[in-house]
Amino acid sequence: MNHYLLEIGMEEIPARFLQSLSQQLKDRLAAYLEAERIAFDGVEAFATPRRLAVRVRGLADQQQALEEEVRGPSLKVAKDQAGQWSKAALGFLRGQQAQVEDLFIKEVKGVDYVFVNKVAACQSVESVLAGISTVVAHMNFPVTMRWADLGIEYIRPVHWIVSLLNDQVIPFEFAGIQADRYTRGHRFLAGQQAVELSHALDYEESLMDAFVIADFDRRQAVIQDQINRLAQEKNWVVPENQELLDEVTAIVEWPTAFSGQFEEQYLELPDQVLVTAMRDHQRYFYVLDSQGEHLLPYFISVRNGHQAHMDNVIKGNQKVLRARLADAEFFYQEDLKHTLTDFVDRLGSLNEHYQLGTFADKQDRVGTLVDALSHSLSLDSQVKEDALRASQIYKFDLVTLMVDEFSELQGVIGGIYAQHYGENHAVAQAISEQYLPTAAGGDLPQSPVGALLAVADKLDTLMAYFNVGIIPTGSNDPYALRRQAMGVVEILMAQDWQIDLLLVFEDRMADQDARAALVDFIKARVQVYMDHQAIDYDLIQAVLGQPGLIPWRMVQAGRQIAQKRFEDRPSFNLMIENLSRVVNLGNKVEETVALELDLAQSDLERDLILKVQSLKAGESLAEEIQVFYEISPMIAAYFQDHMVNAEDRGLRFNRYQLMADLTAAILRVFDPRQVVNK
Repeated sequence: MNHYLLEIGMEEIPARFLQSLSQQLKDRLAAYLEAERIAFDGVEAFATPRRLAVRVRGLADQQQALEEEVRGPSLKVAKDQAGQWSKAALGFLRGQQAQVEDLFIKEVKGVDYVFVNKVAACQSVESVLAGISTVVAHMNFPVTMRWADLGIEYIRPVHWIVSLLNDQVIPFEFAGIQADRYTRGHRFLAGQQAVELSHALDYEESLMDAFVIADFDRRQAVIQDQINRLAQEKNWVVPENQELLDEVTAIVEWPTAFSGQFEEQYLELPDQVLVTAMRDHQRYFYVLDSQGEHLLPYFISVRNGHQAHMDNVIKGNQKVLRARLADAEFFYQEDLKHTLTDFVDRLGSLNEHYQLGTFADKQDRVGTLVDALSHSLSLDSQVKEDALRASQIYKFDLVTLMVDEFSELQGVIGGIYAQHYGENHAVAQAISEQYLPTAAGGDLPQSPVGALLAVADKLDTLMAYFNVGIIPTGSNDPYALRRQAMGVVEILMAQDWQIDLLLVFEDRMADQDARAALVDFIKARVQVYMDHQAIDYDLIQAVLGQPGLIPWRMVQAGRQIAQKRFEDRPSFNLMIENLSRVVNLGNKVEETVALELDLAQSDLERDLILKVQSLKAGESLAEEIQVFYEISPMIAAYFQDHMVNAEDRGLRFNRYQLMADLTAAILRVFDPRQVVNK
């Protein structure tokens, strides 16, 4: 059994990219071997701040045999009138490096062609691995660096490369570095001496001796165990935080957890300030009392090293945290010397964007939007009152010292300060929830007031930026407008709010091109949302064509139609076929008339007219879709027994109108012509 190890040693890789880059290297190496027809049992990934590595287990000795039939010219072309092989046939043989006796004839779609069997040569695994530099060179990175006089760009400068097949070096060169069998241990604990690997399977053990735990998951488990033991010894509760745990794991090679403390006077600060200072700024784990209710003046951190001189390490970390908390205490006390009105007034001199005016202007716009949305949703009067009050002040914390120092707390500090200034709980909570969700699938506002304010704020941002031509293109989205739009969709779905965003845009966006671009932008986010719901692509396209722009209705239609397809595919396909015939006719009707029941020429036509007249906008989607199922056989029978293009003018126009009215009812839900009906 063959085992291959590839390691790329570098300067410290940014923690936020380490896991994705490790997975990318694993996937690229596996894809390379598969493309080269080298069988293997599995690929293991390793990642530390200074290295990306993969080990392939169970490689075959050589490529798998590849035999394929290669088609040449048709037999009519391959032989001349005398029955001899033509120049075309002989040229085909030369191209395939084959002989006349290798030719055979095979029929393809009623035509005879000449073929040869082509067998690819099987290279050894050593020969295939010699080209592994392409895997290393073609890695993709979110950010890159250039160093020395090389024309290479990489995530960080490369210092060493290991390339071992069992106990043999597979040589190649990249970035001026020759691959060999020497890796590096911990930067400080192992010194500068290289670590020689005698075999690919010795990788983890050899690095352990050099104070490196190469396996990311194993290193993380060590950290988690150390934290748990500290918490158990101290009778603390340490809240789980996978994101922080991943980040800490990505910045250490030999983890040692320790605890420190800070002065109790800082517990007078809001908990969110303390947590942000420890978790986001220092990458510390904060601790709670044994009931998990109250923050304690302690923290847990992880050192990239061993236990030696730990007292100095603890003192140094405590000193850094103390300075940050002292700053926070000063900013907090200074902020509270001002009134809420002071902060709100200062928003008049703070621009949202140089093309968009001030945050005071934004609050005014959001206030009018909150008023309009609350009316369209028929919300409780208290919800409306609280949302309007929140819209008048909700950006005030942007001019506080605390947010200037701890930008992660914008909104959160606003909610805390709002309660201090006497605003009611609903207003304060809405201010703290205004930025939610901060990422796709993230936490959403929990209160209706917060949801209304967050939707209004995000819609105003989208309209303002699109109005001045700041529209995301490709992957370029510096103002996170995609996230804002997705947040709108997610909140509307969570609150079951059927807001027609097209009406909102028409009232506030004079530029038709900008408005159309924003409609398409929102629809793209609705499509992403439905794709995450595992709704088929064709059904997504079918519901996106609904009139107006009501994300809730689009998603619900997609879900319900998908469920109908899943429950009974034959009946679903038949319904799609019948409704598509109607829409193809109804869309061509230009002149409208009043649909008259008295012109019905049969009981079937009368029943169909009555059904169509009963399909009123505003019914539940489930009821509308059920009616489509009910009238599906009626439509099939109608087309069989009735001619829509009747000779009698009155009858013809009435039947045209029947198709047009039914088409309008269908398209309110979905466009059946977009559905793949196979």
